[in-house]
Amino acid sequence: MKKLKVPAYNWRVVKELKRYALTTKAKDPWGHGKKSSKDFKREMTGLMLVEQSKRCGYCGCRLFEKRPHRDHIAPKEDYQQWMFWPENLVLTCFTCNTDLKKSFDPVVTVGHTYRLTEFSFVHPYLDTPADHIVFTSAGLDLIIQEKDGSLKGKKTIEIFDLASVERSKQRAKDIMHDEDVEHLHGNYRDLLESAIEALQAKLVTVKARFPRAGD
Repeated sequence: MKKLKVPAYNWRVVKELKRYALTTKAKDPWGHGKKSSKDFKREMTGLMLVEQSKRCGYCGCRLFEKRPHRDHIAPKEDYQQWMFWPENLVLTCFTCNTDLKKSFDPVVTVGHTYRLTEFSFVHPYLDTPADHIVFTSAGLDLIIQEKDGSLKGKKTIEIFDLASVERSKQRAKDIMHDEDVEHLHGNYRDLLESAIEALQAKLVTVKARFPRAGD
């Protein structure tokens, strides 16, 4: 995971879509909107895939879905003014969006602008993950925890189940098969190298105990 950059988009179009979301009588302006809203969704998805390097904006794992989920960080049902706001949209994996976040509302206090709004978990665009979440290394294990008692870090780990065994295994698989480690929190390169060294040492020990015939 890393702090993401908001994809550049035509702000005139964004403002027009904001007015549309607030004034339309359509029951589902996001799902069944007009041509400009459909174009916006398609183009934003392409831009986010590039910016996020095909990784989930919440857990940082690879997006393997053919059609990644577009999540409204602040739920579109409750905050129609941000339905088409680029900073409120992020691509996520099925687990983070459907199984875990669901309809959770992370907004603590609505500010005068989106950027002045307070969120309860680490915001993909507004927060730096390493300020709230850290990893520590214990042999082959990478343990995740909140940094310096960060409430945002704690909430993020809780909501997206980041400390679970299965999610840790998925992160490990991504790390082992991908050199793109800048998406990970903190000093992951050092932790990765430590884990690899520990794994190699373990393999040497196993080979010494169980040599193959002819070796």
